[in-house]
Amino acid sequence: MTIQHHTSDSVSGPERAELVLPDGVTLVADIYRPSAAGNYPVLLMRQPYGRAIASTVVLAHPAWYAQQGYIVVVQDVRGTGDSGGDFQPLLNDAADGAATLDWAAALPGCTGKIGLYGFSYQAATQYLAIAGGGRRPDAIAPAMGSWNPRQDWAYQGGAFRYELCVGWALQMALIKARRLKDEAAIAAFSAAHTLAEIETALLARPDLSHLQQWQQADADHWPLIAAGDLLRDDSLDIPALHIGGWNDYLLAGTLSAHHAFAAANPRSSHLLIGPWAHIPWGPLAGVTDMGPEADFAVDRAQVAFFDFYLKGLGPRPVPVRSFDMGIRAWSSYQTWQQEQPLTLFLGSTGLAAAQTGDGRLQATLGPAGTDRFVSDSTRPAPLVGGPIGTPPGFVDRRLADARSDVAVYTLPALLRPLALAGRCDVTICVDVDAEIFDLCATLSLVTPDGGAHVLATGIVRHHGSGRHELTIDLQAICATVGRGCALRLSLQGAAFPAFEIPGAGSATSYCIHHGGARPSRLRLTPAPEDHINGR
Repeated sequence: MTIQHHTSDSVSGPERAELVLPDGVTLVADIYRPSAAGNYPVLLMRQPYGRAIASTVVLAHPAWYAQQGYIVVVQDVRGTGDSGGDFQPLLNDAADGAATLDWAAALPGCTGKIGLYGFSYQAATQYLAIAGGGRRPDAIAPAMGSWNPRQDWAYQGGAFRYELCVGWALQMALIKARRLKDEAAIAAFSAAHTLAEIETALLARPDLSHLQQWQQADADHWPLIAAGDLLRDDSLDIPALHIGGWNDYLLAGTLSAHHAFAAANPRSSHLLIGPWAHIPWGPLAGVTDMGPEADFAVDRAQVAFFDFYLKGLGPRPVPVRSFDMGIRAWSSYQTWQQEQPLTLFLGSTGLAAAQTGDGRLQATLGPAGTDRFVSDSTRPAPLVGGPIGTPPGFVDRRLADARSDVAVYTLPALLRPLALAGRCDVTICVDVDAEIFDLCATLSLVTPDGGAHVLATGIVRHHGSGRHELTIDLQAICATVGRGCALRLSLQGAAFPAFEIPGAGSATSYCIHHGGARPSRLRLTPAPEDHINGR
């Protein structure tokens, strides 16, 4: 191991450190240490964007964590930064992560305790390091990570997350091209501006980009990089703090991972979900200011978690802490239980797409009825709000709801608050005339001034025209619908540019059935009753 020193008043580092893997590839890391002599636990992060960045797009600098009494290690994963080898998303991170855990435990000054932390890709590497089968970490804090990349990252409801995946593929291809000094590729990527142009440039260079592999959805590839598959038989006996955001596109991964750890070891599993998007974290959820409580110190929560499990200091962290998007305040629970859902039925006089106020959500099943709209691929309805809409976040989508290719169903204003916390989905009985089509659903909180602020979005892509009953997963929400407020469900056939439009150049007709023998319905989960500190 070679060392280069730089020292500040309270932290020494970064020190450059190298790990030579069994196949001869060298992984390079920066190490930050408390200046005071002594032994400390290690906090390890493995990431592909350049170790100097660490996870500072959302978290404090590694030096801050070192100031809290930790040896902090930030490593370039294989094929990125100064590390050797070829980068292939997530493919080598199990074996490389396991080797890095063994190496980190032997660092001078380490107490023998190791915690893993980091955001996004750096969260997925934590799960994969466990799957590598070597020394196990003593605690992990994955923030907004993927548990099964095909289901919770690249695809949603069977539809490829086009804008998101093309954008990340471009970022990683540029990193690889610059590393290889491939000027022709850099020029080609830089000259592409539209999503279609970028996609074409990336598909032309499969040696630099994983986009083609992810679009083809090779069934043999995904289990190799899916922590959920690799850890299916693992005891998951590792304290975990899962951090997510209600407007994060990897929320499904965060919740799936937390449920797996909590089912195995509920006492040492913790969940923190704020109002945040993937980037940045703070009071703004898209363009909406969620108030001072949304400006939450995630870094301090992480240190408190690691202090308890790695140092034996402080109180046990709260099991579940969740930001309520309705009252814009935090709630804490003992469990994230899934109670019997509340069901609301769709109904209308047949003009739910033509008039915003015609469609309704109701507690009882009404008479049979239908609503019709046409999705024209030459003027597709945009996906608005949520994790990957334009604009994203807790935004007001009333203008989108006014389109005639969007069917809207609204609950009457409530006379008393309704607290919701957990998964929600919608089952739609629909007739469609296209052989491949999308059906997209949005759940919004309607305020007394008429605003419709997005709580969750979902999509399903289906093959085969005709008569269908389709369920769309809206993932999970935490929101109190206050007195005078309501819920709204919006249905549309396109969700561009978040998802490509199937059947480009054509129009697709939808007939939504409700009531009678074909009851379309929305299912919601009431908030748990086991509040720790109430609302």
